Amino acid sequence: MDNRKYEALINIAEAGSITQAAERMGYTQSGITQMINSLERELGVRLLRRTNKGANLTQNGLTLLPYMREEHRWERTIRQECDRMSGRETGTVTVGCLSSISTAWMPRILEIFAQQFPNIKINMLEHEAPELERMLMSGRIDLALMEVAEKKNYISRVLVWDEVFAVVPENHPLSLKDKITLEEMSQYPFISYATGAISRPDELWPETFTSHKVKFNVMYTCKNDMTAIQMVKHHLGVTLAGDLMLENYPPDTINISLDPPMFRSLGIAQRPGEEPLPATRSFTECVIDTVG
Repeated sequence: MDNRKYEALINIAEAGSITQAAERMGYTQSGITQMINSLERELGVRLLRRTNKGANLTQNGLTLLPYMREEHRWERTIRQECDRMSGRETGTVTVGCLSSISTAWMPRILEIFAQQFPNIKINMLEHEAPELERMLMSGRIDLALMEVAEKKNYISRVLVWDEVFAVVPENHPLSLKDKITLEEMSQYPFISYATGAISRPDELWPETFTSHKVKFNVMYTCKNDMTAIQMVKHHLGVTLAGDLMLENYPPDTINISLDPPMFRSLGIAQRPGEEPLPATRSFTECVIDTVG
């Protein structure tokens, strides 16, 4: 079986579009369509449903997708190991990141990695931790740099304990305090946010960080942490943010420690029971050496 056909179906499943899948793989749209048609003939089942809005997998396609991911993964492993044996590491690593990590860590990591492994490509996707966990376990990403926790399906390594602060506008009633409790914050309009494609209200940050133990007075939600901080600046509410995130913004807000102090554990998450691909191993080692 030609694994490029598997790769084509995987890319269509992720992009929801034959056109975007073709762009990812460097093929024409008709070339990708021919691959899928050929794959459907070989397997004897229909895998793809084409609509005016794009393309999505049939139930048959969804059932077979995990097996195709695994087959494609083994093919990538063989290719990368052969390249390593010949002294030339190649491959592609798909990394899922929190937005704060992609801004604060990734430029330096990628600079160092590119010097060591110029032939390995990096694809970076930004989402919040719940979505990154789903993408990791389904095989859509090779590893995740995110908030990690114990008793999860993935295996992880903590790299940084990132302190979380209350973020309030200047001249706010809370702005003169040295420390703030979550209960105090809940008395004021609150701004929640989440990066990427998340729209579920139970997966907004920082409610997920506080395990929904506090009922915030959520007046605004958005999908960008920079937007949330700017909304605080304009006196629309208060929010919570990690120190790593706040380093990226000018000091136009008041950042106050929580009482008791709270930290989020930032680290690397990978699938259990699976030997990472050679390119993924090299990238993981670079992250640990650079950050950890």
